[in-house]
Amino acid sequence: MKKIIILLVFFSTLSVTSQDLKSTYTAEINELKTEADIEAYWKKLFELDQITYLEDTKDPVAGDSISLTNMMRTALMFEIHGTEVYKPNNTVPILNFTHNYYGDSNLAFWPIIQECDKVGGVIESFGGQFPAYQLEGMALSFYDYSLFEKEAHYPRLLQKLNRITYPKVSTELATIYNNQKALQQLNELKVIGEWHRQHEPGRPSDGTFTFVSMSDGNLYLRREHRLQKLIRLDSGEDVYTYRIHNEPFGWTYKLRDGQLSLIDDQNNTLMHYNTYR
Repeated sequence: MKKIIILLVFFSTLSVTSQDLKSTYTAEINELKTEADIEAYWKKLFELDQITYLEDTKDPVAGDSISLTNMMRTALMFEIHGTEVYKPNNTVPILNFTHNYYGDSNLAFWPIIQECDKVGGVIESFGGQFPAYQLEGMALSFYDYSLFEKEAHYPRLLQKLNRITYPKVSTELATIYNNQKALQQLNELKVIGEWHRQHEPGRPSDGTFTFVSMSDGNLYLRREHRLQKLIRLDSGEDVYTYRIHNEPFGWTYKLRDGQLSLIDDQNNTLMHYNTYR
């Protein structure tokens, strides 16, 4: 019964705006007066993550929305009660990051990861020595590319993330929530190309991704139902270069005669993708 109630409460929020949700969560979190209240709220966020996202939610769009609203609540915990609201053994912010598959959301949430790193504790070893797990999550959510055992790149990529100027986290997540709802209403006009997904060179993963023109006139990279806007850059003869909007590492895609490659910020080819036929 508890699981059903949580899901019903969640799905009732799908028709409201992110500002309505933010106001509701702000009021909830302002009511937390004692350490016991705060601990109980963290437990609530943990249980919501575990119950709805990992066990019961078969709709991936709903799962993504749960992930975003959990991130918003966590950000408000920090913004309203300060860094002292976070204890070194608290895994909730890390799980927020882990269970989110939108690059924009992970990037917006990065200041919370920075605050957790300052406190230390479980984040130092969760999924490997910091920042291995967090950089892996960022790379997978933006580029579908694994940084596993690529430690030589970590300092440069971490520096790029830490140099970015971030807006207020809860406000940015509210904007992203509304943007994602709007993207779900778009219609496909034309598929430009389709390729096998890969996390590692020479090791195709399940599924495919596409470059697709949508009804708002923009080109997107689509993985499953998720859309990431593509920006076309200056291109050479018969070569088209694209970057994902808001991507943090300076990586690009190069498309020539249907052949697609992922290029890093140092002009190294990270991946050649196999065309889906």
